[in-house]
Amino acid sequence: MQYDPKTTLDEFNRLMVDIRKTVPKQYQAFIAEKEALIKSDSLPEKTKWLLLLVASVSQKCPVCIPKAVKHCLDNGWTKEEMLEACMVAVLVGGSSVMTYVTLVSKTIEDLK
Repeated sequence: MQYDPKTTLDEFNRLMVDIRKTVPKQYQAFIAEKEALIKSDSLPEKTKWLLLLVASVSQKCPVCIPKAVKHCLDNGWTKEEMLEACMVAVLVGGSSVMTYVTLVSKTIEDLK
């Protein structure tokens, strides 16, 4: 299976330039909400990134996965911990979600 996290993110970021220019208020509102939700509160930021990774797998988002993997690695999560958490998404989403768990594994290896 071909999947290049860097190429995927580069293309996404290139396309988002138009979104930011076309609807700047809405884009900024989204960014502000994201930043507020990620900050540590009752749950540490580290845990929230792992939750975002599992949600990215469950929602089958090839753009979200490398972003979440990078933050998880930066926050000290191991490959084993990330993959174990992602397997929970398979319980909810079924076997088709397993494809996205393989993308997590590949992204971890590519980013190490």
